[in-house]
Parts: sequence; structure tokens; C-alpha cells
Amino acid sequence: MKIMIGQYEASLYEENGGWTGAISLGFRPDGKRNRPKRKGKHKTEVKRKLKQLVADLEKGIETDDKYTVAACVDDFLAKGLKGKSENTHKVYRSLAKNHITPKIGRIKLKELTADHVDDWLGEMARERSTETVRRSHNLLTRSIRMAARRDKVGRNVSELVDAPDGCVGRPSKSLTLRQAAKLIETAQRHDAPWRLGAYVVLCLMSGIRTEEARALTWTDVDLDKAVVYVLRAERHGGDTKTRTSRRGLAIAKQAVTALSAHKARQAVERLAASEMWHERDLVFCQEDGSGLSADQVCNEFQKITKAAGLGDQWVPRELRHTFVSLLSDHGVTIDKIADLVGHAGTHTTETVYRHRLKPVITGGAEVMDTIFKTKSA
Repeated sequence: MKIMIGQYEASLYEENGGWTGAISLGFRPDGKRNRPKRKGKHKTEVKRKLKQLVADLEKGIETDDKYTVAACVDDFLAKGLKGKSENTHKVYRSLAKNHITPKIGRIKLKELTADHVDDWLGEMARERSTETVRRSHNLLTRSIRMAARRDKVGRNVSELVDAPDGCVGRPSKSLTLRQAAKLIETAQRHDAPWRLGAYVVLCLMSGIRTEEARALTWTDVDLDKAVVYVLRAERHGGDTKTRTSRRGLAIAKQAVTALSAHKARQAVERLAASEMWHERDLVFCQEDGSGLSADQVCNEFQKITKAAGLGDQWVPRELRHTFVSLLSDHGVTIDKIADLVGHAGTHTTETVYRHRLKPVITGGAEVMDTIFKTKSA
């Protein structure tokens, strides 16, 4: 059966218990016929799909009835993240694998509606954190936006939906003074199998971020003057989180002792590795001098917390939270703490790190020396 859909001639015929419609668009550059098809149970359904096909053609949209949401997101992951860090790629791949593909990945992109997106986000919000919900929505929106720029879809239905709030995530914790003292004692054990004891002591007693500690080089450390210069971070581009994050920090005596012992141990490892050593001048590294990933640091840190009797549910960033809490508990003002942790103002210090913030003034390293000297006495 021949029919006209706009200016295009289409064929309708029965096939496999249903109906198939096809529009002839001439020949492709490879000489094969360009004849896109649409299928359905009834003629009316097929006609509706053919009309949509023609509407897309007139808008310049490349019609592909098999192009799914999953394929759209995969294309974005392959082409839309150029120049981004490996960690960003890893996060987005995980979001796609765990939250998009299993739920709405099979839907044809052209058939995806705002209701589909709304229902998907609503279901996710009942089980996942707000951050996960919003990041997943952002990934879908950016993926469809790229597809629209490549004429694979007419509009971005994901932009029509607002991401709801998800479940409240686990808030960061801070160690008590007793727990912190036990952790430091355990971290500095001479017979310990772990290599990051000095990392734990430094982060807890200086409040530097875990990505700043991983990027720290020996050139940035002056053990004679007891100063550490935070100039870079293990982030995309190597920059610190903010401009004010670039700072010099006086470090407590225990941190100097721990770093000195760590440096001596590392010198032995460098000699043992010989030509296999990766000379990056990193303070905290693997046995061959190469850098540490965030997961490696976390796993090692949890071994130390477990050995200290604190369990393995702690993460490295909570050393920074502990630093803020202990300083505040011992009379350091919020603005002074903000300076020490590299915040541009006190807002983040108050809202993110407000475990026990109290007002009055003193300094960072001196207070830490006083805190743990008092504890050990």
C-alpha cells in the first residue's frame, strides 16, 4: 500500500503479525537504499511513527529508531568528557552503569519523555543521596544535549525536569580527642605493616585535604622550620581547590617527628627499588615512588583505624574534620580555623565543619602540640 506522508512516498505492508512502514529517501553514499522503517501492531500506529519520522527529517534530525538512552549516554562518555580527569570519567561511568542504563537505558531516545525522567529521578531519590540524584540527572541532561547538537533528537526532555532531593547521606564525623590520640599512637607504631602512618599524623594535625597530601612533595616540606607548603593537589590540572588553599602551614612537633621517620624509611625503599624507582619527589607514594590513588589511601587508612580499635567506617577526609573540631574545642576562632584549612571565608567552615565550633583565638600547630601533650600526660 502506497501513501503520502507530507512530500514523501511511503509503503505500508503487513509483516510478522503486525505492520511495517517505510519511506524511500533515495540512496546512501555507499550505494545502498536509504529506506528507514517503522513497525507497529496497527496501521494507525505505524502512520503516526512515519509522520514523526518525516517531522524529524524536516528539522534536520538524523532518525535512528534504535538509538537508545544507553547509547546516547555512552556516546557522551566517549566524546563529551575530553580534557576531564580520570576521576571524573570514573564517576560518570559509575553513574551510567548503576543508575541510568539499568533503569531507562533501553528506552529509545526519541521516545523518552519528561514523565520517564521524572519517574526515574523520583525512584532514585527514595534510595540515593541528593548528590547522586543530581549528578545522574546532570549526566543524562548533558548526554541528550550533545545528541541534540548532533541532530539525533529534537529536544532535551531532561531539561524539563527538576531533580528532587534524595536521601540524606552519611555526614562526615570527627574523632574525639581520646580517639584521635589513639589513632596517632597506632599510626606511629614502629612494627606496623602500613606505610601511611605519617600521612595520618600530618592530616590530623594540620587539616590539609587528602588530595593535597597526596600531591605533597619533599620540596614543599621544611622539617627544620616545621613548615609544609600546600601548593597543589591531586585534582584535574593539579591546582588546589581554591586560591586561598595555597598556603604555608606550621606543623606540630609530632607531625615533624612522623615525617622525619617516614622520610628515612622512604630512603631505604628508594635504594631497594634502584632503577625501578619513579622519581616524583612525592612525600606519600607507593614502594616504587609512584603516586597513590584515593582508594589506596582510604584502604590503608581504614587498616589503621581498625587497628586502633575505631572500626573501618572512617574515611581520610574526616581527619580534616577532626582537626577543625579539636581546634574549635580548644578555643581557636572560626576565622582562624578558616585560614588554617584554606577556606576563603568562614561560611564553609561553619556549615560543613561545624562539629563543635566555639569562639576565642590562638594558633594551629601550637594548639595541636598542647592538645596532644596534655592528652599524653
